[in-house]
Amino acid sequence: MKDSQENFRQKWNVKQLNSTTIARLLSELEGVSYLLDCIDEEDFETITQLKKKYYKMYFSMLKSE
Repeated sequence: MKDSQENFRQKWNVKQLNSTTIARLLSELEGVSYLLDCIDEEDFETITQLKKKYYKMYFSMLKSE
């Protein structure tokens, strides 16, 4: 499992879990959210919940950095 995580990190240039990594994820989630708002309300709600989770994580990391 650890080797597959390391390969993923190298492939997608994700070196560590920090505020920059979470900001990149949030950027992608915001884009997906915009499209799903026009296409599928149920999936939009799912992405909205993910955004809440990662915004909370992001701001928590910023406070501790």
